[in-house]
Amino acid sequence: MKILFVAPIFPHPPVIGSAVITLNQLRVLSQRHRIDLISFKNRTNSSDLGELTRWCNKIELVERPPRWQVLLSMLSRVLIDPHPDISRFRSAEMYRVVAAHLSGGHYDVVLFQTLQSAQFRPDWYSGPAIWSLEDPLALKTEKMLAMYPWYSRPLHRKRVSLLRQYDLKQARRFDCVTFVNREDAREYMNSVPGACADFVPHGISEESVSGAAVSRQKGMIVITGNMYHLPNVDAVGFFCGEVFPLICDQEPSANLWLIGAKPVAAVRKWANDSRIKVTGFVPDISGYLRQAVVSVCPVRLRVGTQTKILEALSCGTPVVTSSAGNYGIAAISGKDLYVTDNPREFANHVVSLLAGDRWNEFSDNGRRFVREKFSWESSAAKLEQVMERVVQDRRPKPISA
Repeated sequence: MKILFVAPIFPHPPVIGSAVITLNQLRVLSQRHRIDLISFKNRTNSSDLGELTRWCNKIELVERPPRWQVLLSMLSRVLIDPHPDISRFRSAEMYRVVAAHLSGGHYDVVLFQTLQSAQFRPDWYSGPAIWSLEDPLALKTEKMLAMYPWYSRPLHRKRVSLLRQYDLKQARRFDCVTFVNREDAREYMNSVPGACADFVPHGISEESVSGAAVSRQKGMIVITGNMYHLPNVDAVGFFCGEVFPLICDQEPSANLWLIGAKPVAAVRKWANDSRIKVTGFVPDISGYLRQAVVSVCPVRLRVGTQTKILEALSCGTPVVTSSAGNYGIAAISGKDLYVTDNPREFANHVVSLLAGDRWNEFSDNGRRFVREKFSWESSAAKLEQVMERVVQDRRPKPISA
């Protein structure tokens, strides 16, 4: 197939989740398909394209609007656009470039990557098009309402309403909307009448978590993730307040590492406990994961796929998680990892692993689970199925005899 990727967030280097997804889809799909890419230039180093030139037939990079124009757009549309990222990426030039490609490119299918990209799909375009999202943002924001300060909740309720209107408008313009797990796709179709949704799972590259073997540090427990993201902040509060004290009662050597960028005050305060370390940003999380005895994911927001779990399992580090953490991953509790929402059970599972009980079994099973279910090859294969179905549904049906 001849495929066009419209990816507002430049995929190299892959520093955020959407860039990781786009980069790996391009890498794998380019082995079997002809791909063109349209994206904004990287402001910091526009000449560094990595291996994109090897994977893409054609790359067209658009200049980002100047920062003053971006700020003006965000301020003027604060009550119009349902999310500031949509305003931040507004660009007449990007729209023009996409339209030019679509008018003469003769693509079998076009993939519009991320929430920001829908605004660049011309209304006149009638070819097969897929809108690729990570999370259903209206549903996610609605589920997060209780995590926001009370005084900001009216604003976020307004954002939920705007996002739902945006979904209703945009979903009908695409043949399919994709998410990273089956459950989110189902919820989206239930909340957006007439939408066609499917899922394309996230992947994990073995190279991204590979490294020299290191010894596990006695009692070391880790929580990873951006430490300003509300669901992660909530998870840290729950674990440090309700679970970690129960662990320490049973295992005096237990020590907890909170690893992730930009920790807010609600996270930093836990460093007052000498058994808890807050690292801030680290360049290589896998190094900590390979030293840890246990990785925990106590998130309570049931949306998306917790790639932090997949990263830990890929490192051979056993995981204890909440049911919300396992949402979209669907690992088997007691085999691939442990799943529980009860603080006492959570603590007991961690203590058991710290003591070495079934540790090697969980380490091996976790690696195998990720390798079989969450490789980028299997992710790209599912995306191919979605694209082929969309293209097939658009082909004229044969006339019955």
